[in-house]
Amino acid sequence: MSDERSAGPGRGVTRRVFLAGSTLVAAALATTADLPGAAAATPAAVTAGPVLPDPPDSGIARAQIFDNQIPDRSVYAGLTYFVWGASSLAQPAGAVPCGYLPAFRDYDRTHDLAWFQANHPDWLVYTSDRTTPAYEFGNTVYLPIDFTNPAVRTYYYDTYVQPLLDAGYPFVGFDNVVTFNGYGNCGHFDSAGTWVQQFSGERVDDDWAAAVLDWLDYLAGRLHAAGAGIAANITWNASVKPADMLAAIGLVDVYVDEQGFTAHRVANYNDQAWQDRFDLVRQIAPTTPYVSINQTATDDLADASTAQIDWVIANYLLCREQRSMLALCGDQQYHVFLDRPELHTDIGAPSAAPYTDTGGARARAYTGGLALVNPSSTQTTTTALPAGTWTDLRGTAHTGQIALPPNSGTVLAGPTA
Repeated sequence: MSDERSAGPGRGVTRRVFLAGSTLVAAALATTADLPGAAAATPAAVTAGPVLPDPPDSGIARAQIFDNQIPDRSVYAGLTYFVWGASSLAQPAGAVPCGYLPAFRDYDRTHDLAWFQANHPDWLVYTSDRTTPAYEFGNTVYLPIDFTNPAVRTYYYDTYVQPLLDAGYPFVGFDNVVTFNGYGNCGHFDSAGTWVQQFSGERVDDDWAAAVLDWLDYLAGRLHAAGAGIAANITWNASVKPADMLAAIGLVDVYVDEQGFTAHRVANYNDQAWQDRFDLVRQIAPTTPYVSINQTATDDLADASTAQIDWVIANYLLCREQRSMLALCGDQQYHVFLDRPELHTDIGAPSAAPYTDTGGARARAYTGGLALVNPSSTQTTTTALPAGTWTDLRGTAHTGQIALPPNSGTVLAGPTA
């Protein structure tokens, strides 16, 4: 998630560490092996698993992206099942709160470049010029740190992760996880001031991907040992190797997908790019809780086109499994609760897997309707409808067939006689 947005009407504010008091909801089970008179030993290191989001298999299950500008969280009771960057553990029933941390940066803004150079010069990572820290998105407030260093790992976990667990968070989420070297990381200087080359600095870098996977594995192992879950916003783009992406998703309990089907705000995915996204989601959705964040081309969701809203909801329903959740908002319009009538759409539960119909549209039958997507950037598709009258999200009735223009989607309720 891009960093440091200024506040505006209906928009988010600068993100920060959110800590709230409570007790940890899942704790490690103690071993009884050394207790006098114990009849049998409980296996060591056995823990309660994380409490996963558990939405219904019908309707639209939502996720909330940051909640610190929502005075009354009951507004999303029964609608939201996962809260990324929860500022409070006081959530409506069924809404699982998740703490928030950046994956590769020191989250203490007082630790500026001069502080690191004076205290831990070997912890800083640089780009290929060996002078510029490998800042994320050009943000110079939070410094990039060498997460391969055991001392850095201990510092990061003890300083940032453990307090979230102590506060009671059942999940910790890590932001902007990239399996491609998107920030130009190259290496660091050791304590003697000698340059240590770690990565090529190129976007496609197998050494970087391996290091990121090892870092996620470390975090997941420690969180699971504490009975907590791990979530990650894992970035998809053209530089990603699918095997690396799938490996990263396989290490987390909840996969947060900020790209969704709207190409990260700019425009909708289409053609082969859409197919690649669809294939990934359908591969992981049956087994992994999944948050699809779809940002519209407008700053405010209220101003988004009905065509893009229909596209998002149709794609969500085309791909969803029970633990698939949707977040729909304007450009970086996080932190606030957003609602639209279309988000209350309920055409029942999926009754079949997605398929390509004879007219070229991607379709999925539900117990009370049909989701249709045309991912082509150039071709209109025509779908023959089963008998009866079908009604779209705009209240328009369709019988016989429906045409979808390029790069569009629709959801149909019905049929009625």
